[in-house]
Amino acid sequence: MGAQPDEAGPVAPRAPDRERRRGSLLGDALLTIGARIALAGLILGTDVVLARLLGPDAKGRFALVILLSQLAAVVVGWGMDSAIGVVTGRGGEDARRGFATALLWTVVAGGLAAVAVAWLYGLPADGRPRGPLAVVVPNLSADQFTFAALAIPGELFFALGLSALLGRRRVAAYNTIRVLRRATLLALVVAAAAIARLSLGVALVCNLAALAITIVAIVRASRSAGIASSRPSLPILGEELRFGTRAVAGVLAERLQFRADAFLLNLLTGVRATGVYSVTAGLAETLWYVPNALGTVMFSRAVDPRADAAGVAVVLTRTTVAITVAFAVPAFLLGPWLVELVYGAAFAQAGVALRWILPGVVAYSVVAVLSRYVTGRGRPGAATLVLVAGLVANVTANLMLIPAMGIAGAALASSLSYGLTAALMLAVFLHLSGRTVTETLLVRRTDLAGASRSVRAWAGRRLPGVPPEPEPTAFEEALAIAEHDPRDEP
Repeated sequence: MGAQPDEAGPVAPRAPDRERRRGSLLGDALLTIGARIALAGLILGTDVVLARLLGPDAKGRFALVILLSQLAAVVVGWGMDSAIGVVTGRGGEDARRGFATALLWTVVAGGLAAVAVAWLYGLPADGRPRGPLAVVVPNLSADQFTFAALAIPGELFFALGLSALLGRRRVAAYNTIRVLRRATLLALVVAAAAIARLSLGVALVCNLAALAITIVAIVRASRSAGIASSRPSLPILGEELRFGTRAVAGVLAERLQFRADAFLLNLLTGVRATGVYSVTAGLAETLWYVPNALGTVMFSRAVDPRADAAGVAVVLTRTTVAITVAFAVPAFLLGPWLVELVYGAAFAQAGVALRWILPGVVAYSVVAVLSRYVTGRGRPGAATLVLVAGLVANVTANLMLIPAMGIAGAALASSLSYGLTAALMLAVFLHLSGRTVTETLLVRRTDLAGASRSVRAWAGRRLPGVPPEPEPTAFEEALAIAEHDPRDEP
């Protein structure tokens, strides 16, 4: 509702507030993109070190342990990572009660999940575990699976705590903690290798230590944000579980769509193929760091009921498509050569498979933004249906293509399912927002020039010696749509 004019004329808009909000969104986007680039470098460095020191077999087992703990955390989290972001976004007492409820859920549900998963694998066992999970995920020892079970509560709190910080728009803390975890893991792995020969067991201990340090950082950041509390709320727990019930299938489906190929390769061809393919998946997913960064900003705005989030979504989506294509082309041309050079001849097949998965990775980049819009606007059920459809397509294609093509078949199956998921998510977004395909996907010439000017304008407001742009750019104005308080309009 606009401000009412008085006898002297309409009330002037509060320009400083608009400038602050415009800078806030652009600043969050730039900060998150920078953090994701740093994160990509850390992940790549850790991946190379583990591949070189452990070899394909042990690296495959390391990847399976990490994937198991993260998938179990998604299941037991029950979609609460999305729900807590919405709850803490309301501010005040709800934020504190929501965080305390998430902490309680981590201790109780996360602890029970660790015990249940270990039991389902057949632990404790004198010899080879023979539980049902040992059949689904072969090639892991009892000790290796124990590491997976121990990490479940930590992975759960990692997801819930970061989402709570994001709901409070603590974007800097969110990004710092994500980078901290990967930097700590890399430092610990390199230190362990320098002291003695790195083994799989030592690498898994390093992962647990890095996770524990990250949890401490989340607790400290929550105190700084004013949401740390020990007073959980049953009504808020019920609200989060109801919201999560609509979202958990979609979250789990998306995670499985990214990781089903690794489990199926282990089951159908062996753990060595999983180790090699983990390099393919890791390199391909580095192209998602900028899209995921923009998606993070998108979610932090989509939960704001005052925001015209669709306007921000179309700008961020066409921006992410352009950026992803720009990185995918050189990756397609140089990937096989670079993989063999950096990782060694044992991982040469990963570079060939990279070319099969890249088209789907480019297509899926739109999902990083649009799925956050759909969920953040209170429609997690629609996003869930799309993601489940993508998972079904992924598993079906993997079962058909892995026996025939091996690692390349897993990459092609992922590419096909990613493309389908992107098309369906785009259709849902267009239906909900009323926007068009062209304004959502096709980058405009003014976007590139506007983005460059916007960065300079943002830097000029914050960095000494950088002259600010005299007027806000069209790109910056588009990003600012979600930041306008309707009460500030003349």
